[in-house]
Amino acid sequence: MKKFEVLIAICLSFVLTNELKAQGVEISSGGKIECVSSVSIEIKNGNFINNGTYTMGAETFTFSGTTNGNISGSSNNDIYSLNVNNSNGVSLNGIGYCAVNKTLTFSTGLLNTGSNFIIINDNATVSGASTSKYINGNCRKVGNDAFTFPIGNNSKYAPIGISAPANVTDHYTAAYYKTNPNSLYSVTSLDLGLNNVSTKEYWTLNRTNGTSNVFVTLNWDNTSGVSQVADLQVARWDGVKWTDAGNTSTTGNSSLGSITSSIVSSFSPFTLGSSTVNNPLPVDLLYFNADCNNSKVKINWSTASEVDCDYFIVEKMYEGESFAKIAKINGSGNSNQIINYEIEDDNSKNIIAYYRLTQVDYSGIEEVMNDKITSSNCNFIQNNINVYNDYNGLNIIVNTSKEETVLMKIFDLTGKLILSNNLVLNERENLINMVDYNLSKGMYIVNIIALDYNKSTKIMVK
Repeated sequence: MKKFEVLIAICLSFVLTNELKAQGVEISSGGKIECVSSVSIEIKNGNFINNGTYTMGAETFTFSGTTNGNISGSSNNDIYSLNVNNSNGVSLNGIGYCAVNKTLTFSTGLLNTGSNFIIINDNATVSGASTSKYINGNCRKVGNDAFTFPIGNNSKYAPIGISAPANVTDHYTAAYYKTNPNSLYSVTSLDLGLNNVSTKEYWTLNRTNGTSNVFVTLNWDNTSGVSQVADLQVARWDGVKWTDAGNTSTTGNSSLGSITSSIVSSFSPFTLGSSTVNNPLPVDLLYFNADCNNSKVKINWSTASEVDCDYFIVEKMYEGESFAKIAKINGSGNSNQIINYEIEDDNSKNIIAYYRLTQVDYSGIEEVMNDKITSSNCNFIQNNINVYNDYNGLNIIVNTSKEETVLMKIFDLTGKLILSNNLVLNERENLINMVDYNLSKGMYIVNIIALDYNKSTKIMVK
């Protein structure tokens, strides 16, 4: 039976020659732990805080238990082998770096880096990463080894790989984001060779030291929207647009596989792209609104594209309650055109309600398309948009319930982002003259995004 000390505080030098089991270890400033040979350190349901000196030997450092463990402190941590065996994960919260020199093993749980990163040094390896066991955040690989970064985000394991760099001092840093890249990297800005790119996910991969060029490998699963593997391309953002980084090889099928680029000399970000319309890749949601109208709530949303979209589920929740389904609306299957949907809901309780939209594909896979959307009590100031023309030209009026900064986006009817701009709005009525934005003649969608609402309207510029 294992026996764990409650907490071990190291104020002076401590040479570790046997196993150490504790619920927490703290090295104070001036203190030191020196590991000798193949010792074992296990921290169960606790933290490792290093404000002194930690000297590795050939130790295995394990975080176990069910309560989140932390690696923190102001000093650097060079660890020989690290084993993540905590079902609630391990988090990096220190000022100093944390590096693995032999083996990083995932037994149970995530390794959360936050704004920090975990370093995998030259010749070190990783094992055990999978759907529920991966690095949630930033991973840096040092050395001249071919390497698969064991990264993921939001319950999805999505590794990215590189071929072997030329030098042992080269390093690359990667992270994965299970979110639409469009807010940062416009999915409609495409170079020749690309018909479209994913709005489901993207990776960042940066060459953070050295000059080696490498092949880049992306992985997909059945949530990535792949339909025709042969038409896939690796897409890379060049600062202005998505460019075709090539397809030298693929593995697997439309449900699970990988694609390797041509040789890459410029880096970050990357995503899946397609050379034809056969891989539309996502259901791309333009907006989802809930507007109060007396005792009714008008709920409407719009998609720029759909892939294998069977139906949508609309759910409602009052504060303190759980979401409940209020409507099931058939999707459009596969589409590359803007499609609008609208339903009406009773809100006679006259209190704030929250709405959520979920898309279900033909395989039964569900994806929540938005976070909570607020429909305000009709007796209060409503967050809405009105459009009118006067002698000054086309105007929109945005009514808000408080002073706040919002993001205004303007799209054309193909879903292409024309403009993105932050606006400071006052409580109640705000007049925005669209003449100031020099839009060409045509129809546009204006989208106002705040912390607790998301409103859109169509405008016609004449």
